[in-house]
Amino acid sequence: MEQRRGTGLSRTEEAIRRLGAVVERLEAASTRTGAGDLLLAGELRDAREDCERLEETVRLVGGRLDQAIDRLRGLLEE
Repeated sequence: MEQRRGTGLSRTEEAIRRLGAVVERLEAASTRTGAGDLLLAGELRDAREDCERLEETVRLVGGRLDQAIDRLRGLLEE
C-alpha cells in the first residue's frame, strides 16, 4: 500500500517538475522575444496556471491519502 502511494505521488511530482521546467523555458523564451509576443505570453500564463493547479492537486491528494492510510491503520490495529 505504501509502495503504491509513493509511486503515484512520485509520478505526480515528476509531472510537476517537468511542467515547472517548461514554465522556466517559456519565461526564458519570452525575455528573448520581447513582451510583444502575445501568443508566447498566453502560453506562459496557461503553463503557470496548470502548474499551480497541479501543485494544489498534489497537496489535496497527498492529504487524502494520508487520511485514508491513517484510517486503515486504525482499523488494522483494532
